[in-house]
Amino acid sequence: MGSIATNPFQDVPTGRVESLQNLVTLFREDNDPNKTDLLVGVYKTDEGKAYVQPSVKEAKRRLFHDNEWHHEYRASALGSIGYRDLSNKLLFGPDSRLVQEKRIVTTQTLGASGGCHVGAVFLKQHYGPWKNIEAPDIFLPGDTWLNHPFVFQSAGIKPRFLPYFSSKTNKFDFEAFSGALLSLPPHSVVLLQSGAQNPTGCDPSPEQWRDLASIFLQRGHLAFFDAAYPGFASGDIDEDLEGVRLFADLEIPLIFVSTYGKCFGLYSERVGILSILVPSEEVGKRIETQLRLLARAESGAPPDFGSKIVETVLSDGDLERQWREEVRGMAIGLKGRRRALRAALEKLKTPGDWQHLTDQNGMFSYLGLSKEQVDILQNKYHVYVQDSGRISIAGLNRFNIDYTASSISAAVKETISI
Repeated sequence: MGSIATNPFQDVPTGRVESLQNLVTLFREDNDPNKTDLLVGVYKTDEGKAYVQPSVKEAKRRLFHDNEWHHEYRASALGSIGYRDLSNKLLFGPDSRLVQEKRIVTTQTLGASGGCHVGAVFLKQHYGPWKNIEAPDIFLPGDTWLNHPFVFQSAGIKPRFLPYFSSKTNKFDFEAFSGALLSLPPHSVVLLQSGAQNPTGCDPSPEQWRDLASIFLQRGHLAFFDAAYPGFASGDIDEDLEGVRLFADLEIPLIFVSTYGKCFGLYSERVGILSILVPSEEVGKRIETQLRLLARAESGAPPDFGSKIVETVLSDGDLERQWREEVRGMAIGLKGRRRALRAALEKLKTPGDWQHLTDQNGMFSYLGLSKEQVDILQNKYHVYVQDSGRISIAGLNRFNIDYTASSISAAVKETISI
């Protein structure tokens, strides 16, 4: 008999996702009293505590007092009809022609990560231009959520990267990105984030969204939208989704993924949604069948607690209005923290221009620091940021913002050439 390998998994690779997890572990094990966590995108109060929205608390109260509530399997592997219908109206607009024509096919997913994976597997199996291609390409912004490449690779899709962010201006590089789109093969699949882009905090302007839509129409590209932070850019759900709705109204082929983890604070409940624009209701029914099969393979049945909270809020006009105001308040809070960090850095006469902190929006920002400066922040000052220099604005609060600013200022001054 042949010998059994002592480590059959020795070739399993590691990557940037593990690097972030290592940083999180290092932070947790750090005993310094000034340690500061600017890694993970979870909205915290100005006291540094987890924020539970009052509208969500009310929805849970109603749910717990509902004598009809149960933990049996739900009727559909795609999620409840109420959840899907309310999500379509919220995300594509209450008067959406495509929703009324039943040309948006939707399934519940395990957060946006699960939605990206289901969408990736669906495309791999059914996207016509990818037929007979063993490892098709998907094109991602060069600066995107670090889990995006991993998700698509796991589905047998090869991530390729497009220029997106200018480190010289700390802004979205529209010219480079749009030029790259024009050079791609026709019918390419391109991932876009709808707003509050992670990790850069830089989004296209309304005019740039229109120009991008024209390029997608011209080249026949498919848009794979990830909307993880609706409302976190402008404070208005509808405004943040204008780019998605423009693409949909123009009937650009699209797959749309979103999550209620951020805007409802339901991080661990994994409440997501995936929607596909279809050419007709008949085609939509066939696609829905395929999504049902994928859903059965992914999780068997969708979790219902978090989706029921969302459904409870969105089905009550007063509660939905309250929730929208809470999301607006969260966005305003993030903008305030940006202003405070910028003001503190400028007061300390930190070398460089820090206007980009307030020009960018949402939960994340690129500080524009070098790897050396990031290492100094962590090792000397116990301020933890990603190696790219991305920080979570939501991790700033009234207790740590001055210390964070002084640490950044010191790291920059320590490394600049005199």
